[in-house]
Amino acid sequence: MKPVQPVPPAPRDIDPVSLRLFLSALEEGSLARAAARENIVPSAVSKRMSEMEEAFGVPLLERGVKGVQPTPAGNALATHARRLLQDMDRMHREMAGFATGVRGHIRLAVSVAALSGDLPAQIQSFRRAFPQIDISLEEDTTQAAFRAVLEGHADVAAGSDFGHDGLQVFACGHCELAAVVPGQHLLADRETLDYAQLLPFEHIELNRDNGISSVFEQAAKEAGVTRRISARVSSHETICMLVARGMGVAVVPQYLKARLPHLDIRFVPLTGPWSSTPICIAVRDPDAVSPAARALLAHLGVVPAG
Repeated sequence: MKPVQPVPPAPRDIDPVSLRLFLSALEEGSLARAAARENIVPSAVSKRMSEMEEAFGVPLLERGVKGVQPTPAGNALATHARRLLQDMDRMHREMAGFATGVRGHIRLAVSVAALSGDLPAQIQSFRRAFPQIDISLEEDTTQAAFRAVLEGHADVAAGSDFGHDGLQVFACGHCELAAVVPGQHLLADRETLDYAQLLPFEHIELNRDNGISSVFEQAAKEAGVTRRISARVSSHETICMLVARGMGVAVVPQYLKARLPHLDIRFVPLTGPWSSTPICIAVRDPDAVSPAARALLAHLGVVPAG
């Protein structure tokens, strides 16, 4: 019979604190700087590194006068440590979701105007804070987004504060608007414009009902003027392209200016009551939404947390 080979002892459990200190040492290139970063004494960091090397039976760090560098085994451990700490962080966040009961899926309907402000960043920060909640986002006109909530196809809508019968709405910022005119247009040199100054010219608009168009239809009625629409197209970017070709003037969200520097057009800020359109969050009943949807409303600051 062949002699039974002794089984090497399993390494002692490596705790997450030691792994985090190990990664800090690699990132800082120094045990002393890692200790300062983690707010502990350098001797404690050195002790934990030595304990890990003893547990694995291989050197993990090359120590020198200029600091520390990982050995091949240290590089391999670093890959596992990063993945393990990320998984543990995800585990804690998911368990926190179970503890608070905040899990689920939110159907969010939004307008183009709503996406032009801070809402995308707020949604991303919400996703980071609540990774256990899934969000399905669909872009449509304001009216269609609100109708989706009324008909039960969406949980929350975000759009211009216009046409929200049957819903409870909460203010959530503004969409700043600008007139866009051809670069050689007689209004191109103006510093600001009132919407009434655009009414003598042909307009280009979206080919769908939307909050911004509805606002300016009302503005034209108040001025006693019928707007002349030369084209209806599918996006604000296409509107700007047609303006550059001299087909008319338009009103679009101000944020597009940074996206279209190559077009021969001029964005002129609007003044007066039509210079921006309010953005609102709409639900049927904030007290009846799911815990996940209520968490989003609280994150957006439109209802109290809890």
